[in-house]
Amino acid sequence: MKPVNLAEVLAKTDIELHRLGWTPEQGRDYLIKTYGKRGRTLLTESELLDFLRYLETQPTPSSREDFFVQVIAKTDQEMQRLDVSVEWGRDYLMKTYGKRSRHLLTQEELLDFLKYLESLATPII
Repeated sequence: MKPVNLAEVLAKTDIELHRLGWTPEQGRDYLIKTYGKRGRTLLTESELLDFLRYLETQPTPSSREDFFVQVIAKTDQEMQRLDVSVEWGRDYLMKTYGKRSRHLLTQEELLDFLKYLESLATPII
């Protein structure tokens, strides 16, 4: 079996992470959840190759704009489910992120806001 060039595998994971648009936090979260390690350099050769294979199997996101449209639509659905007003959402965004609109949030902040909404119980009417 041919020896693995770890620098080459790390470079390929960089390319895949960029292609997928993963933030360093997303990568770290995946590594911790999957391998119990905080960074790629801490992975064994086998784990690093497994991680690369996983990344290579993931579809390329259509575009950042499509991502925002989809997540904002999901936050709309959650706000309707919760029966909260646009003003409530605006106040929450200002208090939490210092931003007045979902369109001003980073990708990570927007996902965080969606997760927060999803975590709230549906009001009993």
